[in-house]
Amino acid sequence: MRQDENTYREPYQDGGFGMPVWLKWGSITGFIQVIFVITQYYIDPALMIVWWNSLLSVGLLVALMVGASLAQRERDGGWISYGASVWVMLRVCMLGTLISVLFMGLLYNVFDKGLADQMKEITLEQMEQMLENFDVPADEIEEQLEAIEARDFTQTPRALATSWMISVVFGLLLALIASAFTKKSEPLFADESTITHE
Repeated sequence: MRQDENTYREPYQDGGFGMPVWLKWGSITGFIQVIFVITQYYIDPALMIVWWNSLLSVGLLVALMVGASLAQRERDGGWISYGASVWVMLRVCMLGTLISVLFMGLLYNVFDKGLADQMKEITLEQMEQMLENFDVPADEIEEQLEAIEARDFTQTPRALATSWMISVVFGLLLALIASAFTKKSEPLFADESTITHE
């Protein structure tokens, strides 16, 4: 049986110019993340690895993913299934973090080729200070610093791809949780009070 063209809608297509909601919000997410990194980089590169930076980045990502799901729900008449919400959020995360990761690759390998060494030095200084504040024995501090010294801070294609995949997996977990709050199932039967009788 053919579906009524007046009621059927492609589930992930936005109105207007036909741009999918996830593509619009994913692009916005990537752009905001890039601006976030650029701001930190110019103020002080050390801000890129402080502990609260990760929390702020996650909070920003969740807010944008939820925003995309709500935008999709509004476009679809106020309803969105749990699965559809997860799928929209995940694709926003995938695109947004891809843009961010690609920019990080350019930042480390094109715009500032000495940034990897600078970030290693900052990490060593922060780790040493933290361990000293916790009264860690000197030999253990030295061991921890040597482990950091041995790490490769360069952003190779493999490192960037790994970072993106980890972000996607983490984004999926966030989408699975957040979608429980953004989903809104369409009722099986319409409210008779809303039906207009001719």
